[in-house]
Amino acid sequence: MVEKEFIIENEAGLHARPAAMLIKEASRFQSDILVIRGNKTGNAKSLLSILALGVFKGTRVTVRIDGSDEIAAMYKISKLIESNFSEES
Repeated sequence: MVEKEFIIENEAGLHARPAAMLIKEASRFQSDILVIRGNKTGNAKSLLSILALGVFKGTRVTVRIDGSDEIAAMYKISKLIESNFSEES
């Protein structure tokens, strides 16, 4: 299991386009990928689950990944979040 903390800097937080980009990236991996905000946990492969977390700009979240491709998944998801969900990531 790997875990990393992020502060979401995107103006939209994890809503609409950024959430869809996260789900698209997470769905490429077999590992279980969770986004944790406080005491709420969302499945990074489910749009409703991510939107229900209510992640706005400046929110601190933890990404927890467990599975056979967890290192590759964390690398790609970290890159996406740290690029502020830019299309080039």
